[in-house]
Amino acid sequence: MTDIRPHLWDLFADTHRSRPHATALVTHQGVFTYDELYIAALAVSASVQRTRQEGPFIGLFAERTFAAYAGMLGILHAGRAYVPFSSEMPAARRMHIRDLAGLTRIIADADHMVQARELVGDAGTSVLGSPDRMEGQLHLDGSPIATGPAIAGPIPGELAYMLFTSGSTGTPKGVPVSHRSVVTYIRHMRAMFRSGPDDRFSQLFALTFDLSVHDIFMAWASGASLHVVPEDQRLAPASFIRDQGITCWFAVPSSALVMQRLRLLRANAFPSLRVSAFCGEPLPMDLAQAWMLAAPNSRLLNLYGPTETTIAITAYEATTGPIAQDRGIVSIGHALPEAEAVIEEDTGELLLGGPQLAEGYWQDAPRTAERFITRDGRRLYRTGDRVHRDANGYLYFDGRLDDQVKVRGHRVELREVELVLQRHSAATFVHVLAHPLRDGLATGLVAVLPDDHAAREQELLKACATELPDYMVPSRILFLKALPLSSSGKVDRRALRALLDPGTDQRP
Repeated sequence: MTDIRPHLWDLFADTHRSRPHATALVTHQGVFTYDELYIAALAVSASVQRTRQEGPFIGLFAERTFAAYAGMLGILHAGRAYVPFSSEMPAARRMHIRDLAGLTRIIADADHMVQARELVGDAGTSVLGSPDRMEGQLHLDGSPIATGPAIAGPIPGELAYMLFTSGSTGTPKGVPVSHRSVVTYIRHMRAMFRSGPDDRFSQLFALTFDLSVHDIFMAWASGASLHVVPEDQRLAPASFIRDQGITCWFAVPSSALVMQRLRLLRANAFPSLRVSAFCGEPLPMDLAQAWMLAAPNSRLLNLYGPTETTIAITAYEATTGPIAQDRGIVSIGHALPEAEAVIEEDTGELLLGGPQLAEGYWQDAPRTAERFITRDGRRLYRTGDRVHRDANGYLYFDGRLDDQVKVRGHRVELREVELVLQRHSAATFVHVLAHPLRDGLATGLVAVLPDDHAAREQELLKACATELPDYMVPSRILFLKALPLSSSGKVDRRALRALLDPGTDQRP
């Protein structure tokens, strides 16, 4: 492999030059080579370059298909940044993202053509199909794509993608991420994974989740193959790992927890794995141990990092010797090379710095100024996470300074959910809690409202489903005459949790 250069297209193109006929992608549609992806990506790039849209972003409405990955590559080659959409997003949220990103152009697969056209119209939607091996062709907007001489590229572009996280003001925040930040991350992860052409990387995450970027470009920068978990196996992908011979696995701990509860983490269940990485949530000690028994040939990595710091920015390897843990939660380790981790003495808040930092929030100067600060000439990101270090310098996650939680690995600002319920109910009080909490992991939400709204429960839950992603929709509403209060007069959230599920472990 040649040296990694500061553009994601080059990570893919370097492998294409040396191994064009090697397997690059495996989806439910079939097995695709680097050359097939390359040809389709250049066609998408040419289509994007013909557009007159202003601004750096192109939408991508495709999921777990050949078109999703070829579309992403084509957008990057054209010097634009992709903004992914998901069918799980409510229509109102998709329109908000469209407007904030200034999108008039979307690349779609056939399954999402109608939804894409609802966003930008027929003229702004390009539909990419997968290669038809019978005809030896693939199609863009119904027309065959012909092979031809290589197009010079990529066109220089600073941004690679923009993802949206939950916002405390009631609207999602756009986080634009640069090529430089992602390439820096991939460089450090390749050294940690020691990955190569014989590896098979899993792709469990939706493209709207930044952890998907790890799988995609770790695989292609290593000359390896990317194996996309089918939709019907996402919750319990144990057989997928075995059947595909996955060697590099990446997931949120909740995924492993589901497999553990289904008794799928049997001893030596995953002999092909040589690296298993978890990120997005606290990793319970007992779950880490269960996974290591199921994957005895695998190194286990626990990663941590907000979207604003590009995928992950600290790492801990829990394979050899006693596992570093505190209160049953595995350490998040040390900052990656070139990164900086600072702990505020008075609050315990973790501040992060280095080349993986985003520049800020898209078109949101106040929130950018609040979270991205300059101290002693260094740019730092205020995570809002409380941490501490042990005597060996290992970092441990202690909780949040605010009401943000993680649900199935996704960041959720509880205030955003509360504002939707408040708007539709006009209730005197609305509180939302992560529930249930098991082994430090949140798998859902429950709302608390006055009991005079009990007859409207289904109506209010439907309103949430209309405006929020599925992981932010409460599973139910608890109706109370009054809120339990602490001695200081504040809402007693522990008492609320006790009302939700008496006698169970409700650690925050």
